[in-house]
Parts: sequence; structure tokens; C-alpha cells
Amino acid sequence: MPESDTDGRSTEGMVDYDANSLAQKQHALRNSDVISELAARISSLPGLLNFTDYGCGPGQSAIETVRPALATWQKSNPSRALSVCHADLPGNDWNGLTGLVFGETGYAAGPNAPLVQTAVGSFYERMVPDASVSLATCFFAGHWLRTSVRFHAPETIWFADLTGDARQQMWQRAEDDWTLFLRLRAEELQPGGYLYVSSLGAVPEEGEINQTAASGRGIYRALQAVTASMVEDGLLDRDAADHFVFGLWFMTEAEARKPFEKHADLDEAFEIDTIAVIPLDDGGDLFSAYLSDPVDYARRYTGYTKAFAATSLRAHLFEPGASAGKDAQWLEDEFFRRLDALYREKTSIYACEQWHTRVILRRR
Repeated sequence: MPESDTDGRSTEGMVDYDANSLAQKQHALRNSDVISELAARISSLPGLLNFTDYGCGPGQSAIETVRPALATWQKSNPSRALSVCHADLPGNDWNGLTGLVFGETGYAAGPNAPLVQTAVGSFYERMVPDASVSLATCFFAGHWLRTSVRFHAPETIWFADLTGDARQQMWQRAEDDWTLFLRLRAEELQPGGYLYVSSLGAVPEEGEINQTAASGRGIYRALQAVTASMVEDGLLDRDAADHFVFGLWFMTEAEARKPFEKHADLDEAFEIDTIAVIPLDDGGDLFSAYLSDPVDYARRYTGYTKAFAATSLRAHLFEPGASAGKDAQWLEDEFFRRLDALYREKTSIYACEQWHTRVILRRR
């Protein structure tokens, strides 16, 4: 059975985020045209136009997500009152984000600059006032579950390779969280406003475990290989490793649609514009340009992985699983040293494939 970890959230305290958030920045830039189009659709809504980015993170990707909407609104009506709200957990690097917003590459300078606000908390709770949001985004964040989980799953450390009851229980968590997220945003969006959620996704694939191929399967299987090697060498407690699973779920198109099919209140609250899983043209290997240099390729993958995974690993694997007299910091250093060595040896065998689940909803 899963067990909630009430001491923290899944994503707190990401490591060296801005320096290792290439995927997030690329994703924002890829979606600039979609954001501009949605902003244009709602430019005639009454009152203050507000852009809220849920799970914004502290990096340049947060700036690039906001910029297209502001440019659209400022061009259509240069005197229009605008605001931006960056919403994320208390552990976000708010000073770093503020420095970017008001810095040379930010959006807060110039004529008709928007009012800049922050909302600190979890997007699995209310974050802003009722009907106050005109356009909302949630990029690369909604796949994290509300709390960490524990399953007896010795074969894997991530959802996509779970089987049997463990997989079903994990999906129930994910479905409940997705439904809650949608209900909360229905309260916060103004009538006619749009919600655009884009997270890592999954697609059907024959021959895969559970007949589903999930984004990042190379990275997570590399993490599983390193975990297993450290257990085998007596550096990590086997029981702790057998119960560690990352608290996330990458939805298929069918899974993303389920709440609207099951819950009349959500079907009544939202008009569905788009629910689809979008493949990347390049297959999604973030660092394919560096394949000719395995050392550089490995360094980049290790840095990227450490940015999103280190905190979860430390809190839920290294600290409870410390063995052989090693502390959590030593285990973290050794873990990522081994991950780097694995990528240098295997390179693109553990590449990060990506499919993006796209959900665009209009508040009725």
C-alpha cells in the first residue's frame, strides 16, 4: 500500500535549476505561438488581464513562458492594465526568479510593464482569488504528485514500470491529484479564461512494460541501474530502495481525459479545446548535439537529472537508506558519480525521450 509522506512535497528544493533547465526553457520557447494565440483570444475580456504560471520554477523558462502573452496584450492595447503571478512552492528560489524578472532578460521594464506578484504554496491548494486569472499555464510541473509515495516495488523506482496493485494504486493517486488540480483552477479562472497544462506524457507502445512508453524512460532506468548497483555494493539499504518510487505520473491522452468523463462538475466548468500527446520531432534527446563527446554528454545529463531528482533522492532514498556508515551527502555524491560514469559508457542508450501531454481548457 502507498504511504503518504506528510513532511514535504515531491519537488521542493530543486538543485542548480536555472543552470540545468534546458528542457524547461526549450518547452517554453516551443509553445510561444500557442501562448500568443490564447492571449489574443482573451484580450477583450473585461478588467485586469492576469497571467498566472503554476509551478513556475526559478529559471529563465518562467520568463519565456510569460513573455509571449504580455507582448500580445501590450501590442493590442498598450494602455491595458496587466499583471503576472508566479506561483510555486515555498522552496522555490524566489530571489533568483525575481532577479530574472527585473533583470536585463526579464519582462518587468519598459512601457506598460505588468504588476508582478507571487503566490507561495502548492497548486494542490487554492493559490489566488476566485475568478482572478485570465490565462494560466502549468508547464512541466503537473506530473508531480501532491505528496511522495512509498510502494514495495523492488523492480523499479518510477511509475511506468510498476505492475499489478502497485501500479493501480499509484494511478489512483495521480488521477485524484489531477482531478483536484482541475477543480481548484476552475475556481481561480475567470469566465472565458484559458488553462494550458503541458507536462511530460506517455503513449501506447507494444512490447513496453504496461504497453506504454513514458517520457524520460532512459533517465529513470539509468537511475534504477545506479540504485541497484549501490544496493548490491552495500551502500544503500535494500528495503529503503525497494520502497522508493518517484512521486510523479506522466499521463496518456486517455488518462488526461478521465476526470471530464467521470465528473459532471468538471465537464460543466470547462470547454475542452485540446487534449493530446505531442511527440517531439527530434525524439527528445536533450543533448544529442553533444554525442560526439561522451564526457560532455554525460556531464550535461548528470547535471540535468540532478536538478530535478536530487532532493527526492536525498529525502526518500539516501537519508533513510544510508548504509555502511555513509551519510546522505556522501551517498548523493557517489550516486551522481556513478550516473555520470554510466552515461559516459552507454551514452544515448539512456537518452531522455519526450512526449508532451497538452491540455488546453476554456472556463465556461
